[in-house]
Amino acid sequence: MNDGLVTRRSAYDVGETISALRAEAERMGAAVAAVVDHAAAARKAGLSMPDTQVIIFGNPQAGTPLMQARPEIAIDLPMRLMVRDDGQPGSLVTWQDPAYLAQRYGLGEDHLAPLNAPAKIVSAVDGR
Repeated sequence: MNDGLVTRRSAYDVGETISALRAEAERMGAAVAAVVDHAAAARKAGLSMPDTQVIIFGNPQAGTPLMQARPEIAIDLPMRLMVRDDGQPGSLVTWQDPAYLAQRYGLGEDHLAPLNAPAKIVSAVDGR
């Protein structure tokens, strides 16, 4: 089943992975808008969950042409990477499959490059 997501294992824990992803996103010219710590929010609400954080990042030079072509894609921008603890060594990194987004919004080959940013960032961080 293709749920429109791609997941890879990081050798590092959630905090280390988020830090590395943030640094790589910024190195590649993206602005990090926020890091959402879902586990911390859960603790504040008296609940518990495994360490889960989402880094939200974007680059207007890359995203604006996508939104000009298909305004609805703004609901999926800026890009996001979720990093979570699944109880195994390291952590899991998940992002939206660029092919899924391209199909969802009917984007052509000329619009795919910006959608590959999460995979490029993850690959640079984990050496793939």
